[in-house]
Amino acid sequence: MRTSSRSNNLRFRTLLVGSGIAVLAMAGASCSSTAAGPPETTTEQYAFESWDCGYPLQIEGEVTSRFLTRPNPRGGPILAQQNVDFSETWTNSDEEQFTLSGRFLAKDMSATPLGGTLYEVTVQQSGQPFVISVDGEVLVRDRGNLRLSFRTDPESGFFEFLGASVSGPHAGFDTDLCKLVAPIVGSDSADRHTPRPLGTTAAGMGYYEYLPPSYGKGGSPLLVVANGYGENGDGSAERLDWLLFTGIPRFIDVGGWPVDRPFVVLSTQHIEAPPGLSTSCEDGVWFGSCWMQAQHDQGHPPQSPCTTPDELHAFIDYAVANYDIDPARVYVTGLSCGAFGTWEYLGEYGDEQVAAAVPIAGDGRPMWGSIGCGLSEVPVWGIHGDEDVEVSPWGTIDTIEALRTCPGVTEETAKLSVYEGVDHNAWDPAYSGAGGDDIYSWMLSYTRP
Repeated sequence: MRTSSRSNNLRFRTLLVGSGIAVLAMAGASCSSTAAGPPETTTEQYAFESWDCGYPLQIEGEVTSRFLTRPNPRGGPILAQQNVDFSETWTNSDEEQFTLSGRFLAKDMSATPLGGTLYEVTVQQSGQPFVISVDGEVLVRDRGNLRLSFRTDPESGFFEFLGASVSGPHAGFDTDLCKLVAPIVGSDSADRHTPRPLGTTAAGMGYYEYLPPSYGKGGSPLLVVANGYGENGDGSAERLDWLLFTGIPRFIDVGGWPVDRPFVVLSTQHIEAPPGLSTSCEDGVWFGSCWMQAQHDQGHPPQSPCTTPDELHAFIDYAVANYDIDPARVYVTGLSCGAFGTWEYLGEYGDEQVAAAVPIAGDGRPMWGSIGCGLSEVPVWGIHGDEDVEVSPWGTIDTIEALRTCPGVTEETAKLSVYEGVDHNAWDPAYSGAGGDDIYSWMLSYTRP
């Protein structure tokens, strides 16, 4: 339904800085083996805010690029080389900062047209593409050679990383940039994050455990996080790390989770029994909604692609029995498949265990269609991106609007956020706060009788 990989947007932006200019320049040139152009030097200053690490970082920088095209001796697309020199200052809300810089040569760069303004690009880089320093002291330095390939559309901003081969001491290449800088501008939340593989506890699911500094001082609130399809696994120690690819588990893992936030966070991993759910769903726009309806209609069999209501119910029972948890302050959230599982859980169990819920980019219509206002027992905040092509935004919009017609339900107990210009991944802006919502204070404002 959705595949995902560890978020390294910032990492690749720095590695490929200036490549958009290069692609545009190559795209404007002839693809014949004799095409070439004179050197072109550009300098750009920029400033923007990034929430990729789970908290706001102000980034100010300057990049200078010297770009040259030359004929391809083997024919085919022209080749290009690019000398890049950049330096950025990253500052958090406490005015803590570091410098990210690089100086490297990108050579034998070729852009193959794939249709329209979409290109597949290969490039070899040498030099120091990535240096992190604080007050002149180098903390991380990448140097050596890289061969990178990616697809990009300079007009739409589309970018898809295809792969890399690495030689030389690239100390930070396989590490999330946010994790590298957490000791400087982030938190130590990762130190409190522990994998609990299936079979090592009495739980029926493998999960990641986060315990706040306040834990053990009397009844912490519990937040259970249901994973998306891309993070399904078998609960083993190796596969459990797939939970760290995105959402709340990633933010905790990279030091993007405030340690004064009081929740015990338990992030579960769903196991999809082979051979998978049998459906008539076809790939296409909103195919995820079709799969969710099919799982609902088939009663959540073991081969279900998404977390099931019974799984969540059993896991919450386990958590309340085995952690110092306040049973009146139990909350559940989920992304994509996990959001659908959250809607289904609310329909099956209502307010038996939880005080509030935040499903993000899931479809609540299957359960609403089955029980209607029976879905209204628990305060819920539905969140979706309006450009989601995997799960229909109407799966959240229609469900919340329908809930608001139920007796006793208000706009505060059936909240709705639709993020403009956001695709399926509405969870990162929701969980980080970049979307302007504080879901955590909202959840904590509710307790179960």
